[in-house]
Amino acid sequence: MCTVFTYSHSVRCTRSIGFDELPTVSQNVPYPARIDRKKLAEQALEVAEAKGWDSWSLRDVAAHVGVTVNALYRHVDDRAHLVLAMGVAAAGELRSALEPIASEPDDAVVEMSRQFVDFAMRRPHAYAALTHAKPDPGAPEMAAWTAVWVDVHACVRRAVPESGDAAAFALWAFLHGRVGLAQSAARLAEATAGLDDAVRCLLEGFRARSPVPSPVPPHARLDPD
Repeated sequence: MCTVFTYSHSVRCTRSIGFDELPTVSQNVPYPARIDRKKLAEQALEVAEAKGWDSWSLRDVAAHVGVTVNALYRHVDDRAHLVLAMGVAAAGELRSALEPIASEPDDAVVEMSRQFVDFAMRRPHAYAALTHAKPDPGAPEMAAWTAVWVDVHACVRRAVPESGDAAAFALWAFLHGRVGLAQSAARLAEATAGLDDAVRCLLEGFRARSPVPSPVPPHARLDPD
């Protein structure tokens, strides 16, 4: 038994009730939504896809997840921290999308290039997370970008065995530039317009000039010394 106090005008009344009459937590007080840290980046990407890269906020993400902004801050320090996690998730998605099946080396690089551009155009805000995130070279998050680079390098090196670093680096820069054009004023042309020929010319040029010195920072070089 316990005593509860109620007030009616200026008169205080008491009433004894049984504990079975008291409200239980499960009946009246909802448990706070739980944040799954592994899914948070994916949920944030969903918000960015819906709101636009320049329009989403941490408040939007919190509302989408079903928590308060303060609860969200227990898992991310700020927007940049969340963008980094979103970039890791996007890098994983991009890597899954780059799966060329062509057996001939040049054809495989062309196919992979098309898959890259297709991903960037189909998931523009995931691509934005990939390019806006700034992981430190030694940070664990950098592994997601490194994994993509390793796959791209392996595909290109089959076509240009003596200059894998240089050719893969040039292809990486070209693809990012092509996507940038396709998302800007040049969007009136198909995103893959001229892509196949450009990639084949790039590969032929590097084969003709091989060996080409690696422009890649030492910690990211994959060609043998």
